[in-house]
Amino acid sequence: RRPRSTSAAPGRCIDMSGGFRDSFTKDDAKEDLLGYDDTASYYFAITLLICVAVPWSCAIICSAASRFQAASQGHAPRTNSSGCRVHYCATAVMVAKVEDTQRRARSWTRASACCWMLKALVFVMLWATICGMVCYLRTSGKKDINKFDPFALLGVTAEASSTQIKRAYRKLTLTFHPDKNRDDPLAASKFIQITKAHAALTDEHARRNWERYGNPDGPQITKVGIGLPHFLLQKENSLLILCMSFFVIIMVVPTSFLCYYSSARNRAANGVLIETLQFLGCYINESTQMEMCPEILAACAESRSMPLRPTDNEHIQRLAGHVVEHKRRSFSLPIVMKNQYIVWAHLQRRHDLMSPELRRDCDEILRRSMIVTQAMIEVACMREWFAAARAMIDFRRAVVQALDVRSSELLQVPHFSDEHVVVCCRDCSGLTDFLALGADRRRALLGATMSPAQLADVEAFCSHVGEVELRAAIDVEDESEIVVGDVATCHAVLARTHLRRDEAIGPASAPLFPELKLEEWWFFLVEEGERILHFERSLHTDSRIEIELRFQVTRPGRRTVALHALCDAYAGLDRRVDLAFQALSEGEHRREYPLHEDDVQLDLQPTLFQQWMGADVSRT
Repeated sequence: RRPRSTSAAPGRCIDMSGGFRDSFTKDDAKEDLLGYDDTASYYFAITLLICVAVPWSCAIICSAASRFQAASQGHAPRTNSSGCRVHYCATAVMVAKVEDTQRRARSWTRASACCWMLKALVFVMLWATICGMVCYLRTSGKKDINKFDPFALLGVTAEASSTQIKRAYRKLTLTFHPDKNRDDPLAASKFIQITKAHAALTDEHARRNWERYGNPDGPQITKVGIGLPHFLLQKENSLLILCMSFFVIIMVVPTSFLCYYSSARNRAANGVLIETLQFLGCYINESTQMEMCPEILAACAESRSMPLRPTDNEHIQRLAGHVVEHKRRSFSLPIVMKNQYIVWAHLQRRHDLMSPELRRDCDEILRRSMIVTQAMIEVACMREWFAAARAMIDFRRAVVQALDVRSSELLQVPHFSDEHVVVCCRDCSGLTDFLALGADRRRALLGATMSPAQLADVEAFCSHVGEVELRAAIDVEDESEIVVGDVATCHAVLARTHLRRDEAIGPASAPLFPELKLEEWWFFLVEEGERILHFERSLHTDSRIEIELRFQVTRPGRRTVALHALCDAYAGLDRRVDLAFQALSEGEHRREYPLHEDDVQLDLQPTLFQQWMGADVSRT
């Protein structure tokens, strides 16, 4: 035996346990492959697949649960997120619309069915692979990673005698001797292992090393790596593995990143295309009115991506003779002109003049209009233009209710026409006044021109919309006076008086809108000069909406601000509250901040530097 050296010499590898051995040779690699154990690769593969399968399984279960809920309720749930029972509009058109939404939610399209089948197939194959690997490990008996076992290498039992060990060793050496197996490159490595196994069972020093270190040669270098299968380490497969690695690293990963980046960088956080935001930022100004909004919607990037068919020209010309444009066109692109005619035709309720293709385009534009109009409102709010923001909200609810620029608010009532508006104008001027009328008075006004079923729809509409009340107050938290520099808070409460505390408002009555639309309320705190101090958007559907708007008091004196609550689903439900308060200057009212006794004692404690220097704080 070669004596061990106490210092590292050239050509030697330092063992992590403190020992040394000869440098690695080609035979070492053959020996490693010969004794390589695939058990670790199974554990590694099972762990990796479980890390993918478990989160994906949770996602599939949640998706299936939501799909089941959508199949049973569609987009019309019985309760909202707060647990309140949703109050739906009981008009015949809205009942049919809700049922159609539920039916479409329960139905399967070819694309969705193929997608779910593919997911189910991959899901089953993934778990089948995991279960197969676990069963293989259980049935094969490979519960632990193989270690150096001299008895297994010699093919004898642990109770074998020295004679049996020598006989087995002699037989195996004759079988795997390198001189007899010149064509087998692993025969020499096998011969070395057999020799080591014999030494571990016959030589006392080698046996102590085996029992203590797991190897007859003593401490070995610890090798840490990923448990890869055996075929990945074979030399003949190295070229294929290298090509596949380069393909994944150079092609798949960069392509996936570029695809995700190209799709993500085109849209903002609210889902609107960046091109649309740039267009809105350039086109919207402080004097933008509702008449300009149809063209803005028609010219945005979402609308310009709509298809332009050769037959659209003929259909648009037939539609153009019956549509009134309240603003001269600024864009002459064919797709923009087509979309603008479609939007004006929807606002003027000329859907009967649209071809089936144009009607489908109209529904698609209306679906995309919600995120676009929201971006239009946000652009105006960020620039503190209340008049422009209110014009955008007016256009948003006009799109939902199919109201023209100069149309009456009463046209939102089911079965109403211009003749009914003329009849009701004697007693009411808007939707709020019409809702305030009693049921008997409404029947008296409309009974001569409407059937009992139509009157029932009108009453169902009135009971669904109901009346709203807005209350607000301004104060400074924990203070009795408002001083310049304070951050004042406006506490606003919007109550739907026709709903109980455990009820929530359902989708708005919008029969001409292609989807179910929930009410949204925009709260604006506006000072003199129509400048927005603060704004909030509320998506709550409960019977009571509580919201806080904060602003900084900048000048003293008598101040008056207006709180506006604007509904984006109905025209005529807006509320306004004027709030007056007295702001004192800093000289008129000096703030006193009392010190707590614990804070006073804390100031008397020595700092870390004073403690280190040994200073006596009590003398200072």
